[in-house]
Amino acid sequence: MRHALDNEFVLNYARPPADAVRSQAIQHHQQVRARLGDTDYVTFLQGSYSNDTALADMNDVDIVAVRRGMGGTGSAPLSAEQWSTLFRAVGDKLAPLGPWKQEDKCIRLNTPGVRVDIVPAISLGNTPAEDPITIYSFRTGRQKKNWPHGHQARGRQKSDATHGHYKQAVRLFKYWKACCFGSRKVAPSYYLESLLYSLPNELYAGDLATNFVTLAGEIGRRYPSAHGSLSRIAGEGNLLSPDEWGADAFREFLGRLAIARADAERALREIDSERARSAWRAAFNGR
Repeated sequence: MRHALDNEFVLNYARPPADAVRSQAIQHHQQVRARLGDTDYVTFLQGSYSNDTALADMNDVDIVAVRRGMGGTGSAPLSAEQWSTLFRAVGDKLAPLGPWKQEDKCIRLNTPGVRVDIVPAISLGNTPAEDPITIYSFRTGRQKKNWPHGHQARGRQKSDATHGHYKQAVRLFKYWKACCFGSRKVAPSYYLESLLYSLPNELYAGDLATNFVTLAGEIGRRYPSAHGSLSRIAGEGNLLSPDEWGADAFREFLGRLAIARADAERALREIDSERARSAWRAAFNGR
């Protein structure tokens, strides 16, 4: 579809981090790995940076630290005391890098420029580097499985199959949800990414603005309510459940997305470029 929105204007809404920020993330990982050592821990980057879905204003880096010698296939869950011991051990090793604080699921380092979250974990696979891994929430007192390696691999495959449009769309939708919901956890990034992953590759065929309208419309068609099934990108379980993406939050997300889609569609119909930009900004809550 031809429209009056110039490509560079729309791309600014899905801009990835600058090379300097990427270099800083790699440096923090190297420092953490050096402090923890390879004998006791396997470390790797996870989250938006490693999955190439981070936005330009990325200010946090997630690093997983899998403890060797714990877990494994068929292993019993760790006790709360064992998790507390593991968190303290990781924090003590990282202390030379700066002050640290135990958060719900991570050790948070206060470093200049970029916040570094180190997630202690154990692997339930045959080796510490295999999925699934298990992390722990002190808030809920529960362990939770994650499949970070599978997530990363399938994300790359989806990106290749869509000529890069998938991850570009993920960044655009993440920017949209930040504009609409701020820090409220109405549409957490992992759920949003999984939602976009569930859509057919052929929908990622136009320019970024057209894709936003097409994808938003398909989400509304496939998920007209909070009832249904949404699979993880890798792993098991339904994300449209009370323990994951709850019904109230999902309904609010769908409602705001429908309004944004109407504004973005109007932007594509406008002949005048300034009016088109104005309608596009309306879709992004005036941003």
